[in-house]
Amino acid sequence: MRRNPKHSRTTHTLLFENNFLYGASCAPYAKSMDWPMEEWGRDLAAMKKMGFSIARIFVPWDRIERREGTLDFSKQDHFMDLAQKRGIGVLLNVGGVFDCLQGIYPPPWLARVYPVHAAQYDPRIAEGHNNSRVCVCLDDEIYREKAFAFIARAVRRYADHPAAAGWMVWNEPGLSPCYCAATAARFRAWLKEKYNGNLDKINRLWGSEFPLEYDDWEQVLPPAGVGFRDGGLNAWRDWQEFTEFRMTDSMLAVNRIIKANDPHRHPTTANICVNHGVEGHLAFIRMSEVCKALDIMGYSYYTVAHGECKSLTPFLKALQVDSFRWYSREKHRRTLVLETEAGPNLYMITEAQRRLNNWLAIGHNAKSIVCWNYRSRISDNQVGNFNLMAWDGSPTRRAKHHAGMAKVFNRHAHIINNCFPKPEAAVLVADALTRLAFATHVSAGPGYWNHAEMDQVFKSRKGAFKLLWDMNIAADGLAEHNLNDIGKYAVVLLPMIENMTPEIADILRKYLAGGGTLIAESPFAFKDENNFLIGHAPIYGLEKVFGARTRDREGRESAPDIVYPDGARSNVFFLWHAYELITGKAIASYADGRAAIVENRFGRGKAIVAGTEVFRQYLDKPEEATAGFLRRAVLAAGVRRTAQVIIDGKALDATGVEICRLEGKPAIIYIALNHNEAPVTFRLKIRGSGKGWFDLETGKAVVPGGEITLPPLGVLAFAKNTRTSK
Repeated sequence: MRRNPKHSRTTHTLLFENNFLYGASCAPYAKSMDWPMEEWGRDLAAMKKMGFSIARIFVPWDRIERREGTLDFSKQDHFMDLAQKRGIGVLLNVGGVFDCLQGIYPPPWLARVYPVHAAQYDPRIAEGHNNSRVCVCLDDEIYREKAFAFIARAVRRYADHPAAAGWMVWNEPGLSPCYCAATAARFRAWLKEKYNGNLDKINRLWGSEFPLEYDDWEQVLPPAGVGFRDGGLNAWRDWQEFTEFRMTDSMLAVNRIIKANDPHRHPTTANICVNHGVEGHLAFIRMSEVCKALDIMGYSYYTVAHGECKSLTPFLKALQVDSFRWYSREKHRRTLVLETEAGPNLYMITEAQRRLNNWLAIGHNAKSIVCWNYRSRISDNQVGNFNLMAWDGSPTRRAKHHAGMAKVFNRHAHIINNCFPKPEAAVLVADALTRLAFATHVSAGPGYWNHAEMDQVFKSRKGAFKLLWDMNIAADGLAEHNLNDIGKYAVVLLPMIENMTPEIADILRKYLAGGGTLIAESPFAFKDENNFLIGHAPIYGLEKVFGARTRDREGRESAPDIVYPDGARSNVFFLWHAYELITGKAIASYADGRAAIVENRFGRGKAIVAGTEVFRQYLDKPEEATAGFLRRAVLAAGVRRTAQVIIDGKALDATGVEICRLEGKPAIIYIALNHNEAPVTFRLKIRGSGKGWFDLETGKAVVPGGEITLPPLGVLAFAKNTRTSK
């Protein structure tokens, strides 16, 4: 293996200087059989010819150290040397996979030789290593010590290699609660720290469902579920937060080990499952903390292969892709697509879908496309699936299509890599509030797990984002990691906020006083951070901010219509609240005359609260009167669209044509994506006029105000050099 001790990279921005990172995952893998090593040189030569610049491989502990103390890195060494020869960078997955600390499996000898704890996913079933796959709990101290030592050794081995481009901390992280003795002990230690050793507070909060009188910390056990039968809401809230902590803490530990053993500070990343950016709590992923373990946020981007196409709408696909930008710690919030389907599985992605997906990712700040998989596995359950190349390694039609896209992206790498979205709106997605909603609306216990009710509640958050997406307004999600940046947004939407904390209430108050606009739906802030009812809403002084309060709610069965000033009417959605005015004014009323929507001036800002779930209604059963009100309220805050779509002379929203805008020192880029299954003819009113716009794919001149026709799933990506724009 060639080494270069003088090799030095001081910043991960070097990743984005000369190439667009297009590539594929290759052998060696973390599971199944690798295709023959003697073919790897030919494969890498073909990748280079296709314009690929990045490859991804695994460094799996169980395959390298099959017997304790005997390590064989020959496959990884061989690949790295071949990649260097072909000028291809390599991302090395040296960390965890799924719920395992390193690779997919720990070495079998670990459980044979050492008294490690097996993972125990059901409190009713005793732990044990009772099948051919060894599954060790990631809280086990012996496991952590030995896995982390292997990771450190692997990083030191490849840090100096010229082909090393970066490290993957984890592959598709996800965790389930574990009830083994190691986890239970760690949970008690975590609780002691959270509650400052105050066992009485545990008794009070956990005893809100049924009486608890713990006398000693050793008596505290994890809840079996949530609800009156299995443990209570606050106990589950803590158990959920702790399980999220276990995942985050493991990723942070791997990141620290990488940083301590790589003198060149190659960037760290991970491929989070694409739906977890929005709904990470379903897999105990706390994105606002996970992001701290990564220099650049990455994700797995599957939209068809596993059947996603049956439920994944264009809006939801765009939202999922965009969510990783919110959480990226990289200076410009760049993200990396680190897995995306290349070949057949349950469903096959078409060339039109692939082209649209790639441009969609770029429109939301992705700076790489890494396919899964370069070639088919040759054993086990993915044989013949996902492969980019033919089974013998020869080019397929789809491989040639990818090569064409790689050529375009590389030709414009400088402007694609250095232009970024600039959102002016945001939606509050705080993890602390989401966790409480999750504990309230999920039904869980031994042997069952039902989040159907939570899915309905979650529609409020999706509805807020869809309102902005339909208007072609770029938006960020605001969680704990970036909530203090709230002041840079003209408007912040507050969907699905049943609970409130004093800290978040104070941030909202200051934001509004400074001139921002808040738009909230009800139920809004009627429970505190421990899920206790205060007696009125909103709480923590927000009644003064919104200029109104409510003390009760009713269901839609008893609801009068909402009447707007122009006489337009709409239904409530599920629950409805009549508001008492304090300093606010009713800008829409129920048919019985009570206040349905209240607007209040506070400091230099404006707050609006609606008495029903207006955002969930917008997603599920939109009513034009309420939708029109929401659009006007957003625009009144001074938010700018990325562009306005004009069809038959009319400026329209919700056309199914998404317009992404990226800007930076070298250029301004617009990407128009027709998500419809039919052609659309339209004109664009964009920010930035004049001549000089050109098609990024063909190089031909583009006139944005002229007539544009996009076929089904069609894309038009065009740009203008900034130095010629006004």
